[in-house]
Amino acid sequence: MGYHQMELKVERANDWIIILDESVEFGHEKLLVIYGVRSSQIDFNRALNYKDLTPLSIIAGERWTGELIKNEIKKVEKKVGKIIYAVADGGGAIKNSLKLVGISHIYDITHKFAWFLKETYKEESKFISYTKTMAAMRKTLCISNVSHILPPNQRCHSRFMNLEIISDWGLKVINYLKHCKENEREYLKLKWVYGFKGLINELSQVSKTINNIMGIIKNEGLSEKSIKKSIKKLKLIIVDNQRTRKLKNNIIEYLKESKKSIPKYDKILCTSDIIESSFGKYKNYLSQNPMTGITNLSLCISAFTSTLDACKIKKAMESSKNIDIVYWTKQNIGKTNLSKRKEFLKKTG
Repeated sequence: MGYHQMELKVERANDWIIILDESVEFGHEKLLVIYGVRSSQIDFNRALNYKDLTPLSIIAGERWTGELIKNEIKKVEKKVGKIIYAVADGGGAIKNSLKLVGISHIYDITHKFAWFLKETYKEESKFISYTKTMAAMRKTLCISNVSHILPPNQRCHSRFMNLEIISDWGLKVINYLKHCKENEREYLKLKWVYGFKGLINELSQVSKTINNIMGIIKNEGLSEKSIKKSIKKLKLIIVDNQRTRKLKNNIIEYLKESKKSIPKYDKILCTSDIIESSFGKYKNYLSQNPMTGITNLSLCISAFTSTLDACKIKKAMESSKNIDIVYWTKQNIGKTNLSKRKEFLKKTG
């Protein structure tokens, strides 16, 4: 089905948007994926789903430079027609490739907001102390008789995308401390949280507001109307200090500058969540055999875009030959880790 989706004829048009990303390394390689969607076919009453997308490129490489990604985008451009803009995170190679090819880059809103939050709090002493104390608590009490009160795990790479998790835990603890006895064992282990009450309230307001804004933009698209709604939401952050003022200004500037960069269209797409989701699903499949690395199983990323109804499945099975998939694998994946392993063991045997 994945191969069939890749081979479907693509309608040439002048309003294509590409969504692209490179995966984390699987073995010694990275996977570059490019999805496409026509601006005129986006339903801005909901978030994108897989069925909205056309798979345009799935290719593995030991490394992806701006020049190499540019070459793949050029191939896609020949196939689809005019690409009006690309949605992607701020990875250096992708950013550089879009400059080289002359396509406007709309920075994915989730990654951009996470970057703003990182810049706001990464050197804030209270925040550092709060998160370190939470981590230490998890480490020292994980097998104790109060393990039920442990704070949530903080993932290093996505901590600033998930601030609401740590602020919600803090608010619940503060509420508990108000209503429990001071000699309870849980109280004694949690009373330190009181010292961060101000920070926790700030993080709660900031994270909830940012999530609300992302919900608006991801469902309605970026437009003058959704920007006004977002600015209104920012007023819900009532904690007023230099940090929050700068954060608000950064968000407003990002929204306005992104919209200004594509003036011809009333609504623009600015989320690449869908491609992050496809990598997540693909990794789940790979987890069953982590030693294999990148294989033609990566075609599942293309298969996600099919409706998978009986008629489509029948057509795919009748039109796609195994020899075609073998050829596609040689062209786009190359020699897999598994085949290299077999060759090596054969030599040593």
